Amino acid sequence: MRDGRLQAPHISIWIAARGINIGLSTRLYFDDEDNSADPLLGRIEQRPRVDTLVAKNTGQGTYRFDIHLSGSSETVFLDL
Repeated sequence: MRDGRLQAPHISIWIAARGINIGLSTRLYFDDEDNSADPLLGRIEQRPRVDTLVAKNTGQGTYRFDIHLSGSSETVFLDL
């Protein structure tokens, strides 16, 4: 980050689709990494929502990451 703090490994994602008037920005973090000190994750006030940004290791050399645009499992989107 600009203040010199390290971020946990992540992938930045930008979603654009028909019917969405603006691009949506989010991040994908990995469940087998130490995400505890990540500055962005630390700013999310509703702690259960942090899980919407974390991809789960399937144990088969892949990760599962679902993006939800609405509802109780809505992914955290960033206001950039």
